[in-house]
Amino acid sequence: MARLFPQDFDVVDNERRFHGELATLLTLKDRLSDQYCIFHGVHWTKIENDASVYGEIDFLILNPYGKILAIEQKETSIERNGQGDLVAIYPRADGQRQEKKIHSQVARNIQSLRQEFSKRYKNQSLHIEHLLYLPTAKIEGELPVNLTLGRIVDSSESKYLPEIILKILEDDPIPAGKDMADALTIQDFLSEKANVVPQMGMLGHSAKEMTTRLSSGLSEWGERLEFSPFRLWVQGTAGSGKTQLALKELRLAKANKQTAMYLCFNRPLVDAMKLSAPEPNNCMTYHELAELLFKKNGKKVDFQEENIFQKLAQYLVQNISLLSNQLDVLIIDEGQDFDKTWGNALITMVKDDGRIIWLEDPSQDLYGRWQTNWPEWVKISSPINYRSPQRIVNLMNALELTDDHLEAGNGYAGMIPNIEPYQDGMEIEATEKAIQDLITEGYAPESIAVLSYRGVATSKLLSSGVSKLAGLGVRRFTGYDSQGNATWSDGKIFVDTLFRFKGQCADAVILTEIDFDEWTENVKRRLFVGLSRARLVVSLVLTEKASELIDQKLDAVSNRST
Repeated sequence: MARLFPQDFDVVDNERRFHGELATLLTLKDRLSDQYCIFHGVHWTKIENDASVYGEIDFLILNPYGKILAIEQKETSIERNGQGDLVAIYPRADGQRQEKKIHSQVARNIQSLRQEFSKRYKNQSLHIEHLLYLPTAKIEGELPVNLTLGRIVDSSESKYLPEIILKILEDDPIPAGKDMADALTIQDFLSEKANVVPQMGMLGHSAKEMTTRLSSGLSEWGERLEFSPFRLWVQGTAGSGKTQLALKELRLAKANKQTAMYLCFNRPLVDAMKLSAPEPNNCMTYHELAELLFKKNGKKVDFQEENIFQKLAQYLVQNISLLSNQLDVLIIDEGQDFDKTWGNALITMVKDDGRIIWLEDPSQDLYGRWQTNWPEWVKISSPINYRSPQRIVNLMNALELTDDHLEAGNGYAGMIPNIEPYQDGMEIEATEKAIQDLITEGYAPESIAVLSYRGVATSKLLSSGVSKLAGLGVRRFTGYDSQGNATWSDGKIFVDTLFRFKGQCADAVILTEIDFDEWTENVKRRLFVGLSRARLVVSLVLTEKASELIDQKLDAVSNRST
């Protein structure tokens, strides 16, 4: 199955004119392998009447070696003009008709794409083939010379479209010419041109327009700032675009042929970043970097050894000089999870003229390590949450989960958060009810993330005995394979802890097994992390005591405001 960019797309019901392109997209997705990337225009820009993010080019298919096939799909009348050129016929509002030469339109857009790429990536070029697809028209007679070179598939051959595409991209798969760009560089470029900003974790179709808001936030400012040495300290709330800024920096470093590294404490977030980063192997956790240095110096890591992670962390700090002045760009994400000594050591890996971007949110400090202080760095603070609906942001403010007031940057009001109290020992039954309620409301099981407020060791939900919830199989993390890839059990309902799900999001979040009997900083931070994972709706499954404390807090805030 081919990989689509953007992944979350939809066509509104009344936009019938784009359904032909959608049908083509779904066919190509199913008939091409995951070795191919398809960049398409069947997504939210259609609603705003943009014909395509690439002008007249409807699909760009990238093979593993960097060869591109540009497909233009026409579902209007096709005729030959007096010069023998193929022209597309479009009706005008005044009853007349408008003719557009097919070849000249596409040629201009392909040339524009090449020029834009060469301007961004000096001394590199694109190999682009062209195919004209006419699923509703049949071309009789000899083809014009200018289209014979580009190929044409009309209605008589439409059922063979995937096979024709594969022949073009597989018979001679290596791009011809000098200084041809590699596939990963091209993928980065086309993703940015389509304004595709990957959101770590599960993206919801119904929230696609809100996701695009992140692309114009911190990631844009980070690129425009100029100062030396470049030491940027970003304190941004959940959903403000910190991870998108990190990805943008990695892409810029790749374009500029610079050595960049992304470090985070959270392994699942690193795994998610690797799916989008231009150099996946340069994305790792702090302890993975320590392990790498440990092994490089001939030492064996025994993960059964007591306090092995503390030993690795200390080893990296003590031997960081072995890695000094090696990086052009260093990005620390979720910096509030880093011990101060780790941070002081890590920044020495960067060259004097390099870039350091430290990203953090003190409100998500779940481990009690936050002591960040970079007094001589440029600092940006962003209290705007673009991810969460307004009602969820209002709840976080009402519960006073953060030191500073949060601003809602999401135009979606959202649903009123659900609160589901349970009696002692009934957390699984209450969680199942919350799942069933969301499914009844129309949420697909795959769009729901069930997050435990507790850690793995104390969670009943994450015990090996729970294989189903609400009659659906549970998808939970089971470990890593021999190549270091995360493994998961089969199931439709995603279940994890809020600790592991930091930096990710889902349409609907059920924060369950919430159990506390007084307000503490740790309680507020756990609730904040859990609530801020939801893009559309959140359900709180909590003990009766915790429910009572939340009600009291909301009443107190309400009384103060009146």
